Amino acid sequence: MSTTNSGLHQTITAEMLYKLVENTFGTATIVKSFALLQGGLFNTTYRIQLEHASYADVILRLAPERVEMPLGSAGDPLFSFECTMMSAEPVVYEYYRKAGIPAPNIIACDDSGSIIPRTYMFMEFIPSKQLDHSSISEADKERLYHQLGAYTAVMHQIEGESFGWPQGDGTIKGSDHWSEVLHAFAGETALKASQVGYMPGVGEAIADMFITNKDLFDQVTVPVLVHNDLWEANVLVHEENGQLNIAAIIDGDRSMFADRQFEAILSTESSAGFHEGYGQSQNMTDEGQARLLAYRILSSFFNAYVHEHQVDQPEAGQKYRERTLDLLEEWKGLKLNE
Repeated sequence: MSTTNSGLHQTITAEMLYKLVENTFGTATIVKSFALLQGGLFNTTYRIQLEHASYADVILRLAPERVEMPLGSAGDPLFSFECTMMSAEPVVYEYYRKAGIPAPNIIACDDSGSIIPRTYMFMEFIPSKQLDHSSISEADKERLYHQLGAYTAVMHQIEGESFGWPQGDGTIKGSDHWSEVLHAFAGETALKASQVGYMPGVGEAIADMFITNKDLFDQVTVPVLVHNDLWEANVLVHEENGQLNIAAIIDGDRSMFADRQFEAILSTESSAGFHEGYGQSQNMTDEGQARLLAYRILSSFFNAYVHEHQVDQPEAGQKYRERTLDLLEEWKGLKLNE
């Protein structure tokens, strides 16, 4: 296999692509053409044209190759939730569909490892462009953001039985206590960082926040579905009756059941349209704002480690590193237990 963009993004041979197509669509299916799609750092994505009775244009996505070693060991490049997130994606999209949120159509998802030691899925290609496309006018973009806000509000009404990560079998891997899920996530990030000597002591301090302030986070008692990677590139739009509308919200594999404020886009001021469409105000209490700051710290530290040591983008990693330290200083100024 060859590698592009990062150590996780790995192409496959044409022979393997044909084999995956044959296994999914049958031996009579002909691959007319295929192309590697650029831009991904984690999953590897191909667009494939087929001669097939039901599907002519499909997307093939492959998760990173599995590494057979104990979870959390120094050589394992993946986080525990990353090992199962693609197989959970069809479950997430079923939640979307039932709630009226536009989602991709998953044709097949295979996590057996029987053909290739990677989870892979086929989905129907959606003729569309991403929300960040330069051809979209500012007026259209603001209206689309309003739609996105409304869909996000619907998403945040989908409740789970516990906090944590959806699994391919429909269960949730996590805890009844939000603080425990946060601490586990922060602790795993801290462990990986310490194994490579990255930001010594910072990860441990962040993980400790969720234990020391357990009661603060356990004030959140209702787990709701959050996308957890909701930005313009993961929103597809197309034209309907002369007007652009959202065609699908994609890349839902990082979704989890969490506090709704864990959705990072809620903490940005980038679009008034989004917040109007969302229709719910932020929790402006001292406790709500403290939780939001803690989420930003955890997200920033995770992104700092990932960009510097998982996908080899040191410039972005440095940006997140500096942001993490700045946010930690802000956290130190809070008067939480007075």
